Amino acid sequence: MARFRITKDQVLLLEVDLKQDSLSIGRGPRCDIRLGDLTVSRTHARVRRTHDNRFAVEDAESTNGIYLNGHRLEQRALLTDGDALTIGAYQLDFADSEELATLRFEVSRLASSSFFHKEQAFAPEAEAGAGVLINEANNAVFVITAGKAVIGNEGEVDIRVPGNQGVRASIMHQGAQFYICSETEKPCVKVNGTPVMNALLVFNDRIEAGSRRFIFREI
Repeated sequence: MARFRITKDQVLLLEVDLKQDSLSIGRGPRCDIRLGDLTVSRTHARVRRTHDNRFAVEDAESTNGIYLNGHRLEQRALLTDGDALTIGAYQLDFADSEELATLRFEVSRLASSSFFHKEQAFAPEAEAGAGVLINEANNAVFVITAGKAVIGNEGEVDIRVPGNQGVRASIMHQGAQFYICSETEKPCVKVNGTPVMNALLVFNDRIEAGSRRFIFREI
């Protein structure tokens, strides 16, 4: 079951199981999750269950905004296990054990979506420490374990994305770290809303390439 673990000043206040299909978060008395601090708007955020039993969060035109993993939320976003929401003085850590178990199952099953170093023999299961890209639109899973995976809309690519402008970027796995690099004259990808030429990725980063949006996850 999905839940929020709510803290303030690093002190755990409560844990809330997400049993409803829709809930509101804010300071007002009618909110499903009440956060009693003036840094929180009367109705600050809304969380809704999606058709595929995940949860999405959106800003309810709050004064101070919402931050997802340290970056201001500009539009509705799907939540994934390990995400951290900052609402005023509070942090809401999202956990979904069912989503994580399902993701691990999909990674082992969808071997045809896996990327391995070109000289390596194909292996049906992700190695320990593998990273995955999840397409936010359809939950397609792409596994990156070693070497280099290319995202783009021109030429030979591993993950094809549509778009009017040329997109070609690489994700490289070196040791325990993952990097993303725009292989164009100007940045062609965004990480957490910021255009980048080169960036070190951390798990739960949001990546935009062409018209596709991905979440970078750990398995």
